[in-house]
Amino acid sequence: MSASSDKIATLWLIDDDAALRLVLADTFSDANLEVISFTQAQAAWIRLNDVLQQHESHAILPDVILTDIRMPMMDGLSFSDWVHSNFPKLPIVIMTAHSDITSAIDSYQTGAFDYLPKPFDLDDAVATIYKAIDYQPSEQKNQQTTANKTDKKDQQISDNINDSVSKNFNSKASDDTKAGVDNINNTASITGTGNRESSISIKPAVKPIIKDKAVIEDHSSKDNPSGIIGQSQAMQTVFRAIGRLAHSPITVLITGESGTGKELVASALHQHSPRAQQPFIALNMAAIPHDLIESELFGHEKGAFTGATTQRQGRFEQADGGTLFLDEIGDMPFSTQTRLLRVLANGEFYRVGGQQPVKVDVRIIAATHQNLEYLVQQGKFREDLFYRLNVIRLPLPPLRSRREDIPALASHFMQRASEQMNTTAKQLYPDAMHIVQNFDWRGNVRQLENVCLWLTVMTTGDKVLAEDLPPELLAIVDNPPLQPAQFNQQQHIQIDRIPQSSSLNINPDSSVLTGTTSTPATVPHASTSATLNMSWQQALAVWAKQSLQEGTTDILQLANPEFERILLSAALTHSEGKKNLAATLLGWGRNTLTRKLALLEDSTVETTAASKTDS
Repeated sequence: MSASSDKIATLWLIDDDAALRLVLADTFSDANLEVISFTQAQAAWIRLNDVLQQHESHAILPDVILTDIRMPMMDGLSFSDWVHSNFPKLPIVIMTAHSDITSAIDSYQTGAFDYLPKPFDLDDAVATIYKAIDYQPSEQKNQQTTANKTDKKDQQISDNINDSVSKNFNSKASDDTKAGVDNINNTASITGTGNRESSISIKPAVKPIIKDKAVIEDHSSKDNPSGIIGQSQAMQTVFRAIGRLAHSPITVLITGESGTGKELVASALHQHSPRAQQPFIALNMAAIPHDLIESELFGHEKGAFTGATTQRQGRFEQADGGTLFLDEIGDMPFSTQTRLLRVLANGEFYRVGGQQPVKVDVRIIAATHQNLEYLVQQGKFREDLFYRLNVIRLPLPPLRSRREDIPALASHFMQRASEQMNTTAKQLYPDAMHIVQNFDWRGNVRQLENVCLWLTVMTTGDKVLAEDLPPELLAIVDNPPLQPAQFNQQQHIQIDRIPQSSSLNINPDSSVLTGTTSTPATVPHASTSATLNMSWQQALAVWAKQSLQEGTTDILQLANPEFERILLSAALTHSEGKKNLAATLLGWGRNTLTRKLALLEDSTVETTAASKTDS
């Protein structure tokens, strides 16, 4: 079923959202794919079941399937599970707007090739689809046991895990309508690269044969046992990584600042792995005296040292068959690192004072907030151990880089605190939430949890106002922190003016944008000291208020091109003109960045022509 040069690959697109389905169908058709669209998974299941029952030829099978999760009649996860059981060589890519850790892990557990959380970049979606088409498992792989399958996929996971970056879904304009859009009566619409369309009638649906699963399954009612909350793009990358890694025995190194939830991620990896029924042992290296770490990890024999009156199992033996989480691995003594290296190499160790080797089967997950590469350079961490642990690195984002997740996290912690205190859950007023979202949160999620507990205890009533917040949060109201993109004198930009129009110059050699402004819109004048204390959001608010007072309309349309122009210029300058790197910095695909450059260049030409005409 792999695509060849003389055969156009076929994609089955399943989504009950007609508008999105149309945009995706156009995109994949432009990418030289033949697209067959379905409004629901049951319609696609019927066609596949006809092939399974030999009522249809295998020639109708697609090269890849792209399906949503939540749909009427039959959900995407049940469909993916059934397809993987009956057509193991047919790759499925799952997309969903309900992008949480449960959806990500469930998608990979049903055998999905990949998982696309909405919103996603169209260029990334096309690339993922072609990767799925090119990846065709051999017959030998399909006949292997589940454990062997996992081993075979380890290298693929290792190569791809750090590339799973979720980017913004930049949809095409779809104001025009298109004939032949599939309807809810189980009709599929075929869209080829030659813009040909025809309708295929599907036989009346019969009850799907799904192993131990209901036809209709409400995933919204699922709990989140891992406790990991987040809808931001940064967390989608983490969810996809957990989904891919959960069923693999690969060693994982989790990095991130203190309080970002490293132990929660380690626990989620264990909970959704084949070792879930075995022990999960967590050990903080920084909390154990150095002279006791070896005994704690490997155990000791009776009489091994003063006070060792009995034989004691270490954490490795206690975690046999399960997972051992070594937190703050950077604080492990150098002498103990040597012994840990042996365990990672062959699964054997000696108890302190022991003569016989002990064999264990343990998955190691390590975590640190330190820069291990720097510790290696300083001679404080073994280089060979670093490479043993750094098979897969999973970086966790700080809370300040995913501020959009703060309202959901605060609500969760408020609810949990109210249950602990046996009180009604408190709610943050918008002005209080604004302050909470703009706080720096150096203690990350743990600090936010503590603040929510403080508010539950100290605040009267059910509503939390701005003045109810603890002093450290209120301090930013009087002294707002400087933002990285904040205007200042060193950048030689006047923050009391926002350009109304700009001319765009593109250096073809370096692809660096340079802008020259004209006809600036002046905002209320403020003193230099007061203006310099503004964040760029505050400066923008002042400009917007003044513009509205002056009767200006369409201010969003006025400001948006300037935002993109400034950010494009900054990204291209920072990347020294490298478009791929600039696109990554902006969270776009390469094609999206190229398209934006062309649009800005066109708008500049139009503006220049208009100004000449007026003159």
